[in-house]
Amino acid sequence: MHWKNKETFELRGYTLDKHIKAVALSHQEALTYKPLKNTVLISYANYDHGKMFSPMPEKVKKRYKAVLELPVNDIDRIDADTLAIFEQMYPNKNFHVFDYNDYQKLHDFIEKYQDSYFIVHCDAGVSRSSATALYIDQKYAPDDYEKLKSLPIYYPNALIFGYLSEGKMNEEILEKYSHELYKSW
Repeated sequence: MHWKNKETFELRGYTLDKHIKAVALSHQEALTYKPLKNTVLISYANYDHGKMFSPMPEKVKKRYKAVLELPVNDIDRIDADTLAIFEQMYPNKNFHVFDYNDYQKLHDFIEKYQDSYFIVHCDAGVSRSSATALYIDQKYAPDDYEKLKSLPIYYPNALIFGYLSEGKMNEEILEKYSHELYKSW
């Protein structure tokens, strides 16, 4: 990733303005991103016995006004078949599906820092982070939402987006947002 100037940056072949309310980056991109002064970080990483599997280094976290870390695996379905697959992959149940407690932490953080810019990262910058960034943009910066939604670099996690949009989750909500998010992608 390189910067054309202090106000724009390149993200996977697209030049973006740093004044976008919320943008999703990969872990690697977040390591080198230089945020604007009033920026907070939401950091997703896979769950590892209650902690972040790959946390951001302290020197990176110091660039931000505040940081929220969420150790959550990239699971976007809550049906028995999907959970059975993860239980086979992690026989010691060392995985975590985004749930109401995660939603509450994330919602409270977004509300507290709603006047800030948001950098949201996960491993690839495609699913967990894009769901969160798109939700923030949809709520607080609809023009930014439309810009980012049109980029073919995101595939938002419907479980996270649905929780943020509804404040709860069930199969109907998950189906609604799966259809809504992916019809334009």
